[in-house]
Amino acid sequence: MKKLVSLFILAVISIAIPANAQTAQQTTPAPNIHKMQMKKEFEQRLNLSDKQKQKAKIIHQNGRERMKPVVEQIIEKKKEVENVKLSKMSESAQQEKIEELNAQIRELEKQAHEIRKENSREFENILNKKQKNELAKMKAEGRAKFEKNHPPRPPFSGLGPNGFFSPKPLFHNPQSDFTSK
Repeated sequence: MKKLVSLFILAVISIAIPANAQTAQQTTPAPNIHKMQMKKEFEQRLNLSDKQKQKAKIIHQNGRERMKPVVEQIIEKKKEVENVKLSKMSESAQQEKIEELNAQIRELEKQAHEIRKENSREFENILNKKQKNELAKMKAEGRAKFEKNHPPRPPFSGLGPNGFFSPKPLFHNPQSDFTSK
């Protein structure tokens, strides 16, 4: 009986291990296949020449090199914010320091935005007029898809049901009742 139980356990283990290995392989996404496919479709749709592809690659690499220190600084500032939140500073000192760090983060994000815009301009400079028109169409399609999937937020009407915590005037002005009629 013991042999039968141990044989059964061994059989279950031998079946389970390869099954787990296969599921691990199946769930692990292939590296950047989606990005590579999108890049290929992008290049095909714009009908980029090999020379343009090489220039675009150089522009992309230079942009990443310029962006890397800015992104690292943003990450560092965000870590500082978390450390300040966990520190034993007074609450007002924490808020002051966090506001200062958030202002620095906003400046760094502006720098990153400018780098992205500059890269975009450099890329557009290597395109001919027909390619620029196609790129404009692609941008418009992307914007429309984004807006379809991310509808605009309604205006703020307060928290809770029926605007229970909605902003209301502190004092009622009885004069306004007569002037509005």
